[in-house]
Amino acid sequence: MLHRLPTRAVLAALSLILACGGAARAATPDSVSTCTGVGLSAPMIVNSLLPVVNNDSVGNEQAILLMFPYLLWVGNDLRLDYTHSIASGIAVSDHDTVFTLKLKPWRWSDGSPVTADDVIYDFQLIRAYGARYLNAGIGGMPGIVKSMTAPTPDTLRVETRHPVNPHWFELNGLTQLRPLPRHAWHDMKVDELVKRQDQTGMVAVTDGPYRLVKYVPGRYMSFVANPKYSGPQPHIKHFVLHMYTDSQSAFAALKTGELQLGHVPPSLIPAKRMVADLKGQFYPGGFNVSYIALNFDNPAVSWLRDLKVRQALQLAIDQPLLIQAALHGLGTPNFGPVPAVPPTYLSPAQRAADAHPSAQYDPARARKLLAQAGWMPGAGGIRRKNGQRLVLTLLVTSGTPHRIAEAEIIKQTWRAIGVDLRIRLVPFNQELAEVRPGGHWQVAMMAWIYAPDYYPTGDGMFDTGGGANYGNYSDPKMDALIRASTSDPGLKGLYRYQDYVAEQLPVLFRPSPGYLVKYDPRLHGVKDYLSPLGYIWPQSLYYAK
Repeated sequence: MLHRLPTRAVLAALSLILACGGAARAATPDSVSTCTGVGLSAPMIVNSLLPVVNNDSVGNEQAILLMFPYLLWVGNDLRLDYTHSIASGIAVSDHDTVFTLKLKPWRWSDGSPVTADDVIYDFQLIRAYGARYLNAGIGGMPGIVKSMTAPTPDTLRVETRHPVNPHWFELNGLTQLRPLPRHAWHDMKVDELVKRQDQTGMVAVTDGPYRLVKYVPGRYMSFVANPKYSGPQPHIKHFVLHMYTDSQSAFAALKTGELQLGHVPPSLIPAKRMVADLKGQFYPGGFNVSYIALNFDNPAVSWLRDLKVRQALQLAIDQPLLIQAALHGLGTPNFGPVPAVPPTYLSPAQRAADAHPSAQYDPARARKLLAQAGWMPGAGGIRRKNGQRLVLTLLVTSGTPHRIAEAEIIKQTWRAIGVDLRIRLVPFNQELAEVRPGGHWQVAMMAWIYAPDYYPTGDGMFDTGGGANYGNYSDPKMDALIRASTSDPGLKGLYRYQDYVAEQLPVLFRPSPGYLVKYDPRLHGVKDYLSPLGYIWPQSLYYAK
């Protein structure tokens, strides 16, 4: 059964349910309550407290980041921000193979100094975790590292096996590193950490801005400011992360004042009047790109290998309409593999992509391309070629109203050019199981979130055999361009790669949903609270006096 967007009756009922909550914001001047996933996704449960072995969710990572910050912080402009980092800088030498990082004076919450050896311990755990490590292969980690040593307690020296593009390795590889308390964990091995990842005793010693004081699985986590934190002390001394099972529950908590910071998901935008007393800020939904994956392995849709067909399908995706009708105006168009917000790594051609003829909604040109590819109008307006009808089945995650609405709109715009689109709703886990190389699926709605691959190359996504290359796309020129983007210094390699993707369309691009973040009008610093990568920085928050 199709899941529909909330009707007026449903919204009216929700309004009645929430009416008893009042508009008062129940917060002390040094306390903030929020939930996981704000500005990115539906709320999620936190079930792991430890780095490295956390293989589950953004919610886990947000909680862990409060206690164990990274050695390097990536700013909102997707460049390294040393003011927020534990490292004070990086020196690159020996033909782009040696990276030397200097640590600032930093301490654990028990007063012990944070050392380069604590970072080496983190890397040793990553290497021992192997293929189970969530970010294995991103930035070449851990296999690209030839050696990691600590010449002095505050100096970390990393040598790679071959020359690399410093932009790529620093942003995608070194940003995965963080100090871990070898002395407090007694040099514990990775498999033991897996067993203990939900035990609060494991986070008694931390080096982040907050310490965990209470963890109620499935309900909430309560943090207090770490008085031994070596960075600027946060203004918010009490920080609570609530865990809800759905966006509606989180929205209700925002309405009643249980939360001082939350978001209105796309499906509930018509209900935003219920939180009109709160200030609002748009977030682009993380540094991500939304697309329709294509199965180049399935012989039933072998015609997807024809570039003219892919170009026609892309030209018949009306992104402005999808943003207005399905995403309620909260969305960002995508024309290539590098997200447009922020535009730090967009090529010159992609910066002008929204004005480029190849990126415009143009059904007339789409019909012409299909005719050139040999697909002619048939019965019912559906095109045929060699006795085969132009039919596709699109997998869409059930329970995602905005994706379902997008699919319905694309069904109509594709039908107008002679393509019969069938929509098949499946649970998220089933979709992940089906969408794989060699599977029988045809096309599927997907999204790629760049974290921790902040330098948005296509390794893993469009290279032959890549872990997220679900449709088994393969092009020697694409492989060469991706390799160059990770090895050649500078940005030109990245520019050439993304322009080639926009030309070849190994996937079809669609807009990424954004979020309306709402918050207590007395609260300041919200703009810097959430990075485009989903990481939170509550140190930026404070209440107006």
